[in-house]
Amino acid sequence: MIKNRSIAILTTLTILLAMSFGGVLTKLAYSSVSPAAFIYLSMIVGIIAMVVYTFVIKRERISKELMTKQVWSYILQIAFFNFVTGTLGMIALNYMAVSTKSYLSNFIGFITMAMSAIILKELPGLWQILGALIAFSGLRVFFPTPPQGAELIGVALILVSITGVAYTNNIARKLALVTENKISNNIVSTLAITLGGSVAVIIYILIDGFPPVVPTLNDWLIILYSGVIGRAVGLTLWNLILRTLRSYEASILGASSIIWTSILAVIILQETLQIYQIIGIGMMLVGLVLVQVRGGSLKTLFRKKTSPLTETDQAQERTG
Repeated sequence: MIKNRSIAILTTLTILLAMSFGGVLTKLAYSSVSPAAFIYLSMIVGIIAMVVYTFVIKRERISKELMTKQVWSYILQIAFFNFVTGTLGMIALNYMAVSTKSYLSNFIGFITMAMSAIILKELPGLWQILGALIAFSGLRVFFPTPPQGAELIGVALILVSITGVAYTNNIARKLALVTENKISNNIVSTLAITLGGSVAVIIYILIDGFPPVVPTLNDWLIILYSGVIGRAVGLTLWNLILRTLRSYEASILGASSIIWTSILAVIILQETLQIYQIIGIGMMLVGLVLVQVRGGSLKTLFRKKTSPLTETDQAQERTG
């Protein structure tokens, strides 16, 4: 578990940068590899990487005592929504530009925030809400024209994908709270990607057929990168971060991916940034800074000033 919040935030941003790079490379690979083949091949790589790392290198074992029906239920939910419906976001990349996909994916933070208040009873602070609103406004400035035509298919796929992943962000956090972090993060990640990923592999093989068509060595390298970094390493570190940061904090930090994706798209895909897009990036950065301001919880917003806080209330304010 990462106990230091600053380290957790830095780790989150590093993961997002690596995954943004993978997203841009994936768009390049789609010119010669079908999305379905790319997804199931990278998923197989991710499953193998996680199984080898957890059970062979780390030699971790599944504790029967800790694996209750409730725990298995949480893991199965993470498996399905992350690795089955969650793959629809990658399919959507075939219908739109990388930057557009990144823009739409950033709604996940706000969906997670809403779900977090219901599922985990974790109310965001006033500064966090303000930061989210500014970040949202920045996204609107960055992409003033709504998706049209074929992009609408991509929009629908992304909405389904991010809603599912936002749900699992909260479930992963709830799993950590219920088990008091006694179950290894590697075990959770490996079981989730193996169970959900196997279902996704079968589905996409049925759709695309086997053997897959992968023309070049570069395509294989991108698939390996996506499987190892985007799935295995990314999932493990993300679940680890959720043990320190609140689920909506981590997801709103995830909105910074639009910055990294846009910069990498300019360098690798030769896309250009307009002045309004640069302004949108600036607004996103301001929003991200405000999201990290703690305090000013909604619990205090409607509290009567004449009623002093009890010791229990004060403890809840500090941890809430």
